[in-house]
Amino acid sequence: MTLPMPAPREFRLLWSDGRVAPPITPGSVIDVGTDEALAELDRLYAPPPGPWVRMNMLGTLNARAAGPDGTSDSISNRADRAILRRIRLASDAIIVGAETVRQEVHMATGPRRLVVVTNSGDLTGHHISPAIAEQRVTVVCPRSAAPTVARTMPGASMHHPTGERFGVDAVVEWCRSHGLDRLVVEGGSGLIAQFLDAEAIDEVCLTQAPVFGDPDSPGLPGSTAPRRYRRALLAADDLGFVYSRLVAETADASSTEVN
Repeated sequence: MTLPMPAPREFRLLWSDGRVAPPITPGSVIDVGTDEALAELDRLYAPPPGPWVRMNMLGTLNARAAGPDGTSDSISNRADRAILRRIRLASDAIIVGAETVRQEVHMATGPRRLVVVTNSGDLTGHHISPAIAEQRVTVVCPRSAAPTVARTMPGASMHHPTGERFGVDAVVEWCRSHGLDRLVVEGGSGLIAQFLDAEAIDEVCLTQAPVFGDPDSPGLPGSTAPRRYRRALLAADDLGFVYSRLVAETADASSTEVN
């Protein structure tokens, strides 16, 4: 039996840098579930102008990224999902790995392009129809994986970087060559770790759920890169979830100030 997703009533703004994130009144409350709330989330999570790469993830108190059902749905809530949708709508493309597209329902990424990164090409188990795949899915994979992609995700277009193994720079380069400048990487943890190690993430959007997860469930990504991130926005809801925007310290502040 699937339990209904929790629905917080209030989203309280705690702190903003007033630069990447817009100025706020600390302690002010958004009434979640209204059209006005969605407009305010659009304002709070708007990316700066120009090319920008975000990661967006949800984790538990012990940094687990999935709940008992093996997906993030069972540790999420409706405010977190609303933020997910606003970030997607503010992006040109959503980037995910094969495991994520197999486990999570990505039908709702439209009208944004879904870019799936895979080495094997095996996308068995996804929830994307051939018609939707043809309209807005691109699979980045080695040329040798093309037959498997065609079999397991019919309709999707493909891009084959040079070589059998490729880095995240090849993925970003393809996106930008097609006018997809604002990107959000949603998982899995292994793919995000590659972006972090390459110092290709400009911003981290993170929701922390007020629960502990199974220690054997997938965890949040790690990184060997020394890059640091500074907080740009902090908020919380009445269910105990905490929401953050963090920006890489190397980001050019002059180009990321909000108007």
